[in-house]
Amino acid sequence: MPKFITQALILISFLAVTSCKQEPTPSTSSFYISPGDIVVTNITNDSVILYSSTGEFKKVIYDLENNAEVPYGVGWKHDTLEVMVAVDGSDRVMGISAIDGSVRTIIQSASLSGSIRGVTQLVDGSILVAESNGIEKFTTNGVRVTDGFPLNGGINNVENVFAKADGGFVVCARGGDVTRTYEADGTMENSTASGIGGTTDGYGCTELDDGTIASAWSGSTDTISFYDSGLTSLGYSYNDTSLLPSPRGIAQLANGNIVVADATYHHLVEIDAGSGDFVGILASSGLSTPNQIIVIPDYL
Repeated sequence: MPKFITQALILISFLAVTSCKQEPTPSTSSFYISPGDIVVTNITNDSVILYSSTGEFKKVIYDLENNAEVPYGVGWKHDTLEVMVAVDGSDRVMGISAIDGSVRTIIQSASLSGSIRGVTQLVDGSILVAESNGIEKFTTNGVRVTDGFPLNGGINNVENVFAKADGGFVVCARGGDVTRTYEADGTMENSTASGIGGTTDGYGCTELDDGTIASAWSGSTDTISFYDSGLTSLGYSYNDTSLLPSPRGIAQLANGNIVVADATYHHLVEIDAGSGDFVGILASSGLSTPNQIIVIPDYL
């Protein structure tokens, strides 16, 4: 066979093989916010800070120059890959793209006129916003839902709301001094109080990967409590006022442990998820009265 024909066949074979190859998955280092990153809202300096999964400061992803506005709550919008920030003042929910860092308004509604706190997106795509003494519901595009909402009753001074894997959600409140679970339509499932004398304010709550519930109680004996999925049985607790005198937001890290924000010492405390033991101070740089936390899920 002539040499040039042989070379042509080799080239055709090479092109055929390479054309069948899939494009490589982009590295998470190319994204503005990566899976496992920790996002924290700060009340005093009105900012939202991004840390790596191991607590290294990465950057400020949102900063409010208007001192009358405060970023209280933070949540993950899974259908558009955005960090949601609940802003109190000119009440609204903002979105920061995990891909390129672009910022937009997700919800701007006259119905949000109270004290804006937590924000989350349910499995079905709807968005819940904790406001004063209840929960408002919106579509993923920011249209208010009034069927069964706003949710009120026994949850005064709501601090946070967090989506559960089964489609429902968890709520924690200071005024009602409770942590509760609900179905997606707002039907209450279970409820618990701290049961600790002088420690009643529910500031943080989350569902863990195994379906159990963790709640941050603030008061004279500041405590992180771990419950079963029905909030009926208390597994174990963590309390150490020398490290965590003002617990606020709580989340589960990529390594499975728990991270809690402390508003007195302005740091994040890591707690072993299996035993409730203290692991270490995860982060402090850039924090000023940290409030709520989320850990970015694996969205790849």
